Amino acid sequence: MNSKKKKTVILTILILILLLIIGGLIFWLAGRMEEKRDAVSGEDTAGTTAPASADSVYYQGQEYRYNRDIENILFMGVDKKEQIVLQDTPGKAGQADSIMILSLNKKDKTARILQISRDSMTDVDIYDANGNYYTTVQAQLATQYAYGSGGQSSCYAMKKTVSELLYDLPIDGYISLNIEAISTINDAVGGVTITVPKDYTRIDPAFTEGSTITLTGEQAEKYVRYRDTNEEGSNNERMERQVQYLPALISALKGKAGKAGDYYETFYPLVSSYMVTDLSAEQINQLSEYQLLYDETEYVPGEVQNGEEHEEYIIDEAKLKDLLMEMFYKVDQ
Repeated sequence: MNSKKKKTVILTILILILLLIIGGLIFWLAGRMEEKRDAVSGEDTAGTTAPASADSVYYQGQEYRYNRDIENILFMGVDKKEQIVLQDTPGKAGQADSIMILSLNKKDKTARILQISRDSMTDVDIYDANGNYYTTVQAQLATQYAYGSGGQSSCYAMKKTVSELLYDLPIDGYISLNIEAISTINDAVGGVTITVPKDYTRIDPAFTEGSTITLTGEQAEKYVRYRDTNEEGSNNERMERQVQYLPALISALKGKAGKAGDYYETFYPLVSSYMVTDLSAEQINQLSEYQLLYDETEYVPGEVQNGEEHEEYIIDEAKLKDLLMEMFYKVDQ
């Protein structure tokens, strides 16, 4: 075989090898993309014959489409007294002790709450003193708020992390409220009336089981804020009190704001120094149009376990996917 033919054969072999490598790489990338899509949609695999669209996912053999009648607002009750350190980087903006999604159905004007434990273990982004991204660690969800200025940057970080925790659930807006403002708002509406569901006299002597009381501002703050860090699962009990208090507060707010529902004009001057939001005055006032379905409140499923330093809430991912499908998606028909 002459030199020219040898070069032609070698070149042909090299081209074939290169094509095989490229083909293998494409096949591998396609497989990785399929795995990622299946992980998000919850599909166990086989049976998926077509890719999901931007608004839909495949789950347990069915295609679900995101319900575009829904608007989701992230609410955060922030305790600015709680400081933390992760990866030797201090977080000074406080922690989000109360975290919930207020899910508004624009079609039938109803609202539901999805309560998320502050102790939920998830990927938390850490930023340095200059606000530059540093690293991501597994930590309690509440700590994400600490790594921001306490204003828009903290809210944005929480919005991103909560959305990712809930499999990229769309979040359309946020309200962050310093928990210390609860006392001010409570007194501004003339007190909030509740029926104490169980014995909470360890929190306040007036909180006897079955008693109906109109909370003072100081009592209201105790009711939604208190937890015994030495008692396992105490945050779950606190979340139940927060969910009980919220509709009672909304009812009192409606009574004070009147039929016009002028929440913004009535209460913003009182809470402006405590609140950060990206909602407009009109959007805040429109909240009065919704009926809160208190009995349909949901909690992100999981269980509490003891961590190295603090309690950790480990989310049940399978049950969470079921819940998300029920609350935010419809079977595509």
